[in-house]
Parts: sequence; structure tokens; C-alpha cells
Amino acid sequence: MKKILTASGLLLLTAANTALAHPGHDHSDWSSPLVHTLFYGAIAAVIGTAFFVIRQSRHKRQTTQQKED
Repeated sequence: MKKILTASGLLLLTAANTALAHPGHDHSDWSSPLVHTLFYGAIAAVIGTAFFVIRQSRHKRQTTQQKED
């Protein structure tokens, strides 16, 4: 699982290079859909990771409380 996350993270870092401060905001450019997809994909990935981490920490906390009781 960690290998997949690392590989996909590196892929996003290399592909997101085109998203860095492009001049103007031309929606008719060929790279516009890719840039916008990467932007919204990054936002979704951060939100998904946050939910996953919160869920894991709650599950771990519940498990340790059940073991103590």
C-alpha cells in the first residue's frame, strides 16, 4: 500500500509541474483540462487523506479503550 501511495505521489508531483503559475488563464489551451483535473484531484486527495487519518485515529483510540476495559 505504501509503495502505491509513494508512486502515485511522485507521479502527481511530476505531472503537476505544468500547473505551476501558468501565464494567464486560457481555457482553450490543450493543457487546461489536465491542469484543472490535477488541481481538483490534489484537493480531493488532501481531503480524503484527512478523513482517512481521522478515521484511523478514532478506530485506534476505540480499540485501546476496549482493551483497557
